[in-house]
Formats: sequence, structure tokens, C-alpha cells
Amino acid sequence: MSRHAYWIAGLVFAALVLAKFSPVTGFTGLIRFGESWQERRLSAVRSLPLASVAASNGYDGQFYAQIALDPLLRSKELEQAIDVPGYRARRILLPAVAHLIGLGDTWWTLQAYALLNVCCWFALGRVLLRNLPQDDWLAFARWSGCLFSIGVLDSVRQSLVDLPALLLMALAVDAHVRSRFPKSAFWQALGALTKETSLIGSLALDCGPAVAQMRWKRTFWSLAAAGLPIALWSWFVHQRFSGSSGESGLGNFDWPLHGLLVQGRLSLRAVLNGDFDGRYSFGLFAVVGLFVQSWVLWRSPQVQSPWWRIGAVYSVLLVFLSSWVWSGYWAACRAVLPLTIAFNLLLPANRWFWPLWIAGNLTLIHGVWRFL
Repeated sequence: MSRHAYWIAGLVFAALVLAKFSPVTGFTGLIRFGESWQERRLSAVRSLPLASVAASNGYDGQFYAQIALDPLLRSKELEQAIDVPGYRARRILLPAVAHLIGLGDTWWTLQAYALLNVCCWFALGRVLLRNLPQDDWLAFARWSGCLFSIGVLDSVRQSLVDLPALLLMALAVDAHVRSRFPKSAFWQALGALTKETSLIGSLALDCGPAVAQMRWKRTFWSLAAAGLPIALWSWFVHQRFSGSSGESGLGNFDWPLHGLLVQGRLSLRAVLNGDFDGRYSFGLFAVVGLFVQSWVLWRSPQVQSPWWRIGAVYSVLLVFLSSWVWSGYWAACRAVLPLTIAFNLLLPANRWFWPLWIAGNLTLIHGVWRFL
């Protein structure tokens, strides 16, 4: 198949990103600062010409972006500028990288933070492309199903940690497959510092054939190397914000299927009442799509495949997501993003490929639409 399709896809993505650029505010439109938080922002940020969403609380990226201005968490202003300081500060890698790129300059650090997800998009596209076994339209469908999924695009659109964490997981899988286990553990450790739930993927990646072959020692040291940095950093964050009110993130989980059923019932009621807002109509599509993704993986278990093990464990995580996460279905799609990647990469190339690909990627169109 001609490589032109991949180039065109890359140009489409670049156009979506460039449409967010402003000569005045730069790429801060990708961070989604909320006007409601304007008075509580860091003093270094208040005077800057930022793209703010009017009459809105904005979104999570605005908090990570401000942590990037002080990744060592020294400023006392952070406690009022961040919604849940202890929770956000655990995810330190992306802010720290932006701080290094920006060389401590406030404006350039914010621009760097806004564009890190864009860089990760192209990097992930490269990693996945070199691991696709074929060069045909099915391969392009797998690739585009991953790169244009709503979980990936929403991470870019709002400068979140989900796509960077996914990229690091993909790099860890790539190194693991090549038997470069120290390198794989390195990527896993960085992934956990980006988003702590990446440790679930690490567990699935390392506890595979190595455990079956009684290679417990290698598995133990790999998991220890992946988990120790985030454990030490989490301890530091806890000490730093011990007096701040906040949450641990456990509110994102609930009894099995409760959140999913609440979302399905709410969306179905809204659609039947004539409310076709994307939150509800595509919310139903998300429920169907994620169910299809999970069904495809579990119908034909491939335990020897690292991506199958990762997708399988995230399909279990899906069952426990709370109604709070499902209140915006795109957040649920981001939470189980590795499941979407595993589905697209491992979908059997038979006569059912295209119907299942469409059913599993029903929210792809909405992901692009939300970017416009």
C-alpha cells in the first residue's frame, strides 16, 4: 500500500493542531485554561495572554501546565492553583519535561507543555507503524484506529497525560518483545511517573511467559524498577501536600459495571427524549465500542502477546470505572486507552475485520469533531 495514506493522515492531524494556534496566545488553547480559575492561577501566569474558556472550569491540563512551572513543588501558590495538588503532582514527568524544554521561562514552558502531546502523537505513530506486520489497508485501519481514537485525540486536545503514558507503554512493549528487559523497565518507570495507572500495564507486560517459565527473579526486578521511582516520588508529594485537601484517585472506581450501566441508562434516556448531544449519543456508541473491543480480545486469547495481556487487564479495569469517570464518556475511553490499542493491533484479519473495526471504533468520528 502507498505510504501516502499515512502522510495524509499526519497532515490532517497537523492541520487540526495548527487550527488551535493564535498569534497572541500561542498554543495555550490546547491546555484549556478555565476562566473560573483565573484568580487562583499562579501569579506568574495571570498576566500572560492565555486562551481561556469563558464561564468554564477548564480541564485538567491547566493544572499540569502550572506544575510544569515549578516541578519541584516549592511554591506555596500551588496549593490554591491546583484543584487536587497531591493527585496531580504525582504525574510529574510531563510537567518536568516541559520545564526543561522551556528553560524555566514561563511562556515557553507553557508552549512546550501544550505541544508535548503533539510530539507524542507522531512518536506513537512511528512506533506502531514499524510494528505492523503488513503494509496494506488493514494495517492503515489498525494504525488510524489507534492514532485517531477519541482517547488519543482528547489527550492532545486538552494536553493531558494519557497519550504520553501510552507512548511510553508502547516503547516498553517494543523493548520487551526484543528481549531488552532493562530498557523496557526504564520505559515502564517513566510511564508510571507520567500516569500511575500505567503500573497495571507493567504488571500485565511482565507477568506473562516469564512467570509461566518460573523466571520470578527477572519479573520481580523489572516490576521493582518500574514501581520504585513512582513510589518514592509519591512519598515526596504526600509529604509536600500533607495538609492539603484532596483525593487519591480512588473515586474513579466503583462496584463492577455500576458506572457503565449508569452511563448507558442516562445516555439511552437522553437519546429517547430527543437529546442527541454527543455526550449521550456517542456515549452509547462508546459503551458498545468498548464492549466490542473487550469481546474481541477475550474471544481469542493470545496470552503470549504483550498487547493482548495489557488489553485484557484494561478491559477488567473498564468494568470498575465509576459513574464520575463515565460522566464524560471520553474520560472513560482515555482511562482504558491501551485496550483500544490492543483491539486495533490484534483484531483478526478475516471477513469480520471491517464490521468489527467499525463497531470498535464508533467514537472515532466524534474524536475528530471535538477537535474542530
